[in-house]
Amino acid sequence: MILPNNLILSLLAAAMILATAGATRASVLVLPNGDRLTGTVTRRAGGTLYFTSDVLGPIAVPEKGATVLDSPAAGPTATPVAVAKPRKAPVASMTPPKGWIRKVEFGYDNTVSNDIRTVSLDLRDEFERTINLNNYKFTSQFQYGSIGGVATMDEEDAAARWRHTLSGRLFSQSDTTYKTDKVKRIHYQAEQNAGLGYKIIQSRGHTVDIGAGLTGEQLDAAGVQKGFTYLGNMFQDYTYKINGRYTFSEDVTAQYSPESRGLSGVVPDTITPATGNQRDYDYKLHTTLSGKISDHVSLNLHFEYQYDNAVADPTTRAEQRVTTTLGYGF
Repeated sequence: MILPNNLILSLLAAAMILATAGATRASVLVLPNGDRLTGTVTRRAGGTLYFTSDVLGPIAVPEKGATVLDSPAAGPTATPVAVAKPRKAPVASMTPPKGWIRKVEFGYDNTVSNDIRTVSLDLRDEFERTINLNNYKFTSQFQYGSIGGVATMDEEDAAARWRHTLSGRLFSQSDTTYKTDKVKRIHYQAEQNAGLGYKIIQSRGHTVDIGAGLTGEQLDAAGVQKGFTYLGNMFQDYTYKINGRYTFSEDVTAQYSPESRGLSGVVPDTITPATGNQRDYDYKLHTTLSGKISDHVSLNLHFEYQYDNAVADPTTRAEQRVTTTLGYGF
């Protein structure tokens, strides 16, 4: 991708300003594991060091074992800098100024081709906030699609994720999800996941997280044995801030259970028997390219693919979709 000359000059100028500012005001926090973060010390209290990182934002780490260097250029033998006493109400500088970050998206399409009407509707809502060592993210989504009056997609889902930083790059994760799907005849699918993750890359432009855990699942779906099972889980997510206007994100999850789901009855809408055992595994891929139209409005391109082998009807186990939505952030 070739950038316009004026954009390149603007980026270079911004980089020079940031470099100059960092040389005079920034500090370097050296963690016990050797990782270094550039930013500003907020305060020290009760054996805890509060630090605003240029990459991670506000964080809090045990003061014991952590070292603050006077500038990014300082070497490992630099003398730690004494931190001045904070002013009143220092907590205000430790939290995002706008509190919760929220983004709602809406996408709709209604077209007629060869006298066949195709309809699609996509509604999304997302809340996110980071408080010290904790990141909270809540999402909900409704998707509906039909061709010639026959529903091809009718799905609702919601998720709540909590990530807690354990050390410089290691974090724990709790992920709770709930889903219904009328096309796949999933009355409800509730999952609770707990695991550990590691940030293999964290920079201004790129962030890559990987991890694994264990998921407990309660399923009620047509033609499938109801009840509880457990699955091993692996996840990976990636964020690339292309520039101040465009952001690309991607996340993948894969789950597998050593226990099979029993099939019963018939495949919905057919006379095919659904008997025997079915391996219980699934995987999902979701990528998003988001471009800002203004400070609050964005245009978003989503690609989603998911496969659930526990669904009784083999024709609906896999689904993929490309959707375009208009988003508003506040």
